[in-house]
Amino acid sequence: MNLFHEGRRSTRILRCAALAALLLLPTQAFAADACRGPIADAHTNRARDGVDPGTSLLSRLRPPSPEAIRQYVESGVASARPYRLNAAEKERIEKALLGLPEVHRRKLHAHLRHLSFIDVPAGAGNGLTAKVNEGSFPVFDLTLRAGILDEPLSEFLTTKERAVFADDGSGVSVAVEAPGSALDYVLLHEATHVVDHALSLTSRLDPRFTASIWLDRTSLHPSWASMPIASTLFRRAPRIPIAAAPGLYGSLAESPFVSLYATAAAPEDFAELVAWREMARRFRQPISITLRNDRGEQIYRMQPLANPRLTARFAAVDALLAACASRRM
Repeated sequence: MNLFHEGRRSTRILRCAALAALLLLPTQAFAADACRGPIADAHTNRARDGVDPGTSLLSRLRPPSPEAIRQYVESGVASARPYRLNAAEKERIEKALLGLPEVHRRKLHAHLRHLSFIDVPAGAGNGLTAKVNEGSFPVFDLTLRAGILDEPLSEFLTTKERAVFADDGSGVSVAVEAPGSALDYVLLHEATHVVDHALSLTSRLDPRFTASIWLDRTSLHPSWASMPIASTLFRRAPRIPIAAAPGLYGSLAESPFVSLYATAAAPEDFAELVAWREMARRFRQPISITLRNDRGEQIYRMQPLANPRLTARFAAVDALLAACASRRM
C-alpha cells in the first residue's frame, strides 16, 4: 500500500526527488545519514498537529477524516463511510498494535495522530497512510478497510494476487497460503510506511537497499524492468491472462522482490519485505503461492521468502532498522 495510495486508488502521492548518483555513494558514508529523522521544532509540531507521544496507540482510534472519505469517494467508492468498531474488534486491534516490532511502535507513538477504519467494499483500497501536516516533523493518519478485521491473511493475499490476472478460460487459478490475519499484515505494512517516511529511508535511496534494484522511487533497474514482473497491474499495466501465471511467478523467483506488489515502488518494496518476513517469523510458517490447473492439480508452487536473492536484502533492512531504532523520534 503505497504511502499515499493502495493499488490504483490515487490520493496525494509523496514525491521525493532522488538522484541516481546516490547509488554510487559508499555505504559507510551513507550510514551516518540513512536514518536521520526530522528533529527541528519536533515538540512544537507534534503539539500543533495533535500527537501526544505519551498516549496509547489504541487511544488514537478515531472516525476517518473527511479528507480520507473524500479520497475514497473520488476514487469511485461512493458508499465509503466511517466504520463503528465494537469492543471485540478494539481488542483485536490492540493485540495487533502490541504485536508490531518495537521500532514500529516507537515511530507510531511519535508520528501517528489517528488510526481509523472505513467501511468500503473489498478491492476498494486496503490502507491509506496520509501525511497530515507540512512541518519538519511528519504526522500521519492511518485509515484501514474495516473488512480486514475478520479476514484471514491467506484470503486477503489471494484476492490481491488474483486481481493481477484476467480469466482466459484456461482454468488456471492462483492461491496464497499465509499465516495470521489481514489486520496484522495490513497494519504492519502501513506502519512500515510510517517508519520509512519518518526516517527518510527509501526516499534517500540507500544503496544497501536499492543498488541495482531501483533507479528512483518508481523506476526499476534495467535488470528487472524488462522482466514480466515489471508489467503487472501493480505497475499500471493491463491484467495478464491467467495461463501466463507460471511464467510470471518464475520471473518473480528470479528477482530480488518478495512479491509482485513489491515492484510497485521502492517504499512498497521495503514495506513488503518487512511485512512478509515478520508474518512468517511471528507464526513460524512459510508463505507460499500455488498455481493449479482446471482439474485442481498443482502446476507451480513457490515460497518467496526462500529466494536466496532476498538474503542480502533482509540484512540491509535489519541494518537500517537497527541503526534507526535508538535514534531520536
